[in-house]
Amino acid sequence: MKIKGSGIYTDANGKNQRILGVGELSDDEKLQELKVSGNISFDKILCNEVRLSGKCKGGSISAQDLKISGGLSFDDISCEEADISGKCEGKSISAENFSVSGKIEIDSLTIGQTLKLSGRPKINSATANEIFLGASDGFVGEIKCRNLKIFKDTVSFGGEIFGKNFFENFLFNESNSRIHVKKIEAEKIALENCAADVIKCKDAFIGSNCAIEKLFVAGECKVAADSTVSETIRI
Repeated sequence: MKIKGSGIYTDANGKNQRILGVGELSDDEKLQELKVSGNISFDKILCNEVRLSGKCKGGSISAQDLKISGGLSFDDISCEEADISGKCEGKSISAENFSVSGKIEIDSLTIGQTLKLSGRPKINSATANEIFLGASDGFVGEIKCRNLKIFKDTVSFGGEIFGKNFFENFLFNESNSRIHVKKIEAEKIALENCAADVIKCKDAFIGSNCAIEKLFVAGECKVAADSTVSETIRI
């Protein structure tokens, strides 16, 4: 692991160390805490808590708590909690909870609980318990989850969104931009500004500016007047 800038880390024995300028750490060294402001390149990071600000490029990261702002390029990340903002490019991320904003290009996301994503995504597959995706454009190949909300990125997270009166209470943006999703499998979906090829769900709330090719739905189904569903199949 090479660091250019300033860094503070706590080793496995609980001893605090500092790097100013240029420094190197063993990639196999298990750290308790790592904080870096500047540039870092690595093959592997093993750490309980990671805080990185700047340009970060390397292979794998294994951590309990990960927070990165700036530019991140990686192969795979495994952690409990992750919060990434800026430009994020990598192969796979597995986490319990993951929040990411900015330009995101990731092959696969496997999230145990909640995925919160805002910005411009390019993702092949995303799996989670619940997904909140705020974007004006972008692409996701496949989404699998229990609850899904896709909305314009000017709308904030928070609150119970899948109640029976959601469709009437939600404020839709009339922009013509859309995020494209090839396939969605979920229990409940609430969408706006979304183009989807195939959706399979229990309850569907299709909001403003959506274009759905094929919708398989078992329960409640509502579609906004300015959205289109080419084929609806009751299951």
